[in-house]
Amino acid sequence: MELYILLFLVGLIGGFLAGLIGIGGGVMYVLVLPYLLASMGFPSEDIVQLTIANSIFGTMFAALSGNIALWRREEFYPKEVLAIGFFGTIVSLSLLYFFVNTPAYQKSEFNVVVIVLMVLIAWRTLRQVSVIRIEGQEKRSGVFGFSIIGAISGAVAALSGLGGGTIIVPVLNTGFIMTMQKAKSISLGVIFITSLSLTLLNIFSETSFGANDYNTGYIVWPLALTLSLGVVIASPFGVSVARRMSGKTISYIFVAFVMVVIIDKLIQLI
Repeated sequence: MELYILLFLVGLIGGFLAGLIGIGGGVMYVLVLPYLLASMGFPSEDIVQLTIANSIFGTMFAALSGNIALWRREEFYPKEVLAIGFFGTIVSLSLLYFFVNTPAYQKSEFNVVVIVLMVLIAWRTLRQVSVIRIEGQEKRSGVFGFSIIGAISGAVAALSGLGGGTIIVPVLNTGFIMTMQKAKSISLGVIFITSLSLTLLNIFSETSFGANDYNTGYIVWPLALTLSLGVVIASPFGVSVARRMSGKTISYIFVAFVMVVIIDKLIQLI
C-alpha cells in the first residue's frame, strides 16, 4: 500500500512538472522508478528497460493531460507537433527495438547517457536564460529543422525515458527564438506522439521474465496506472501555473530538476 501511495505522489509531482515545464515529467520518473522497480523484485538486468518503458507510459499521460488543457486554451500548434513528432517516432522506435530493449543496454550505459544529456541541457539552458526574447523574433523553420529536432528528441526519449522534451524545449526556445510557452506546448504534443508509439512497442516486446498478471511486455500495470493517475490529476495545474510564470523562472526550475538527476546518476556510477 505504501508503494502505491509513493507512486501516486511521484505521479502528481511528475504531472505538475510536465505541465509546468513541458518535458513530460520524465525527469522525475527516471529518478525514482529504478528504486521502486528493484523493490518490487524485478531482475536487475531488466531494470533499465522497465524504467524507460514505465517512465514513457507516465510521460504519455502527462503529455495527454497537458495537451488537452492547451487545446482548450487554443494554445496548441498541430503543424509543428506533427512534423517534429513524425521524425521523432521513426528514430525512437528504431532505437528502442534494435538497441534499448536488448541485453546490450544496461545500467551503466543508461546512467552515462542520462548524465551526458542532462549536463548538455543544463549548460545550454543556463547559457541562454538571460537572453531576452520578444514575440515576432521567432525564426522560420522548415522540414529539415523539424526533422533534426524530431530525430534528436526521439533518440533521447528511447535512450533515457525522458520523453524528448528536454531537447525540444531548449532548442525551440533558444535556437528558434520561440517563447517558452509556445516551445512547451509543441513539446507536450510531440511527447504524446512519440510516447504512445514507444508504449505500444513496449507492450508487445518479449522480456526475460515473461508476462504475468502484473505486466505486459515491459509495462508493469499496477505501477504504470497508479503513476498515471497522479499525472492526469496534476498536469493541468502545471499548465495553469506556467501561464503565470516567466520563461526565466521556468528555465531555472527545469535546470534544478536536471541537476538532481545528474547527481543521482553520478552516485550510481560511483
